[in-house]
Amino acid sequence: MPLPANGKSILMTPDPYHTPGYGGFCPQFKYQIGETFGKTTSTLLRNNEVASSGQLVLAEIRANSAPMPDEDPRNTLLRSRTHSWGDQKLMEQMIPGYTGFIPRAEHFFGKRYAVNCKGAISDFERDHRTQLRNAEELRLTEAVQSGKIDKNAVPSLPPIHSRHITPLKPIAASAKPYISANPSKSAESPYYMANENEMKRFMSGYTGFVPRARPRLGMGYPIITHEALNEFTSDTSRLKALKSQPIKIHRDQAIVRDSKLIYPTESGLVPHYTGHIPGQKFRYGETFGHSTENAKLSEVRASV
Repeated sequence: MPLPANGKSILMTPDPYHTPGYGGFCPQFKYQIGETFGKTTSTLLRNNEVASSGQLVLAEIRANSAPMPDEDPRNTLLRSRTHSWGDQKLMEQMIPGYTGFIPRAEHFFGKRYAVNCKGAISDFERDHRTQLRNAEELRLTEAVQSGKIDKNAVPSLPPIHSRHITPLKPIAASAKPYISANPSKSAESPYYMANENEMKRFMSGYTGFVPRARPRLGMGYPIITHEALNEFTSDTSRLKALKSQPIKIHRDQAIVRDSKLIYPTESGLVPHYTGHIPGQKFRYGETFGHSTENAKLSEVRASV
């Protein structure tokens, strides 16, 4: 039996109809019982008495509906790129699933993968050729201005809009060096700033060592570092001043060593002190701090 003109058998459901699994809206479908999904939707879609928009959800795809490959100028551009670059991965028809880098792909979206890739690659290739053409024109311009190529031999040379023509004339030998009006200055270290300077501090988050900052608590980090640096600078200046003073020793005067620096009179020594303590081996029953109070005076009394 010959097939109808539309190429479908009479045993098949006539178009249009929805395939089973279609989850969209179909008018009057909930009132139809006893037929398959395809036959029911086909009857409803062809029935003029059923209120509908008259437009099908899925448009019919025909072979001649898609544009011919030669109608798209991007195909010609991509073919020429493939032939000029040889074996490479960016081609006219990109297969979905390719995970490599596609230049300019972030600017193309909303279409199929192959269409987006075609637009991105053609855009990239067009800009690349434009840059090569501009570079070639710049090379020819430089060659003509320097006298390497005759101007008449390059009829397609673009017009020159530059203010200075090469080769440039050398400047005078006695030219003054250039001095910037706003020279950049390196940041001064807080250690070398004056104590009155408010910037003598470290920013919050600085993790380096700050001298004299450990015993300070209960203040902001810039305030703590400012006071600590001021104390450190003052102590350092005082120590330098003491070292710069000469030490005078008279021959007829005995050198007297200040024992108070080692043996304090108002308090004892720090525990774990391993130096010599006069008379300490004869003392028992007291803590180390109490037994070392006025250690030098105890030696003087014992000798008297």
